[in-house]
Amino acid sequence: MGGAESKAAHQKIHKTTLAGVTFPNTFELYYEPSWKKLKLSLGEASSEPLYTFNLPEGWWGDLIIYNGPTLEHPPLAAVRNTGKSGMGNAVTLPPLGPGQEVLEEKMSRRRKGLMDVFSFAAVVQAQEGEKTTRRVERFEWVGSGRKEVKDLHEWKHGWKLRRVAASGADEDEDEAEDESANEMPAGEILAVWADSTMSMRKAAKFQFLNSGATGELGEAWALMAVITFVRVWQRYMQVVMV
Repeated sequence: MGGAESKAAHQKIHKTTLAGVTFPNTFELYYEPSWKKLKLSLGEASSEPLYTFNLPEGWWGDLIIYNGPTLEHPPLAAVRNTGKSGMGNAVTLPPLGPGQEVLEEKMSRRRKGLMDVFSFAAVVQAQEGEKTTRRVERFEWVGSGRKEVKDLHEWKHGWKLRRVAASGADEDEDEAEDESANEMPAGEILAVWADSTMSMRKAAKFQFLNSGATGELGEAWALMAVITFVRVWQRYMQVVMV
């Protein structure tokens, strides 16, 4: 990762856990009145933050989420810049269990017509009888102005997170998609978000939908959905703040 704080956070993520990581089905992203701090918080109310984000190197740097309402809490996950242009997104999540390695995924960006699409893979859990199994599926954030976004009562246009069929994997991916992903409903909308229009402190509003709202996909998937949402928001704020 980039600076000293980012490197320290990356090292600490190896020692953290996904246990107890939960998000409300609907929450909001807030920012400090002073943009110099580039500190964000997540919760159902600005006065009661659940998690805090830090951009220690500014708008164009890495993104870190902390497992609590302050920066004194341990880092939970992070996104670092990659590639020659620095516009790649490498996501680090905690290990799935004791003795395991951290989860490393990348979020790629491509153009589809006039629209940006952000794609990533994530570990999801599934129940098979009394046994809980895990597999890797692909997902993508795509622009949307449909009812599920309008129901947020923010901007009429926002983003939706949907499952991607196995054949929809990015062409530059080296690894084949898990065949079990074919059994899942491709195109299912799992979350939506939109920029806020109602408050000077509120940046965006987010909502889990369908199986994304039940918790059945697991903590790793939920954390990946949230941190990629904030990363996409950050990427678009870079354009605004230039």
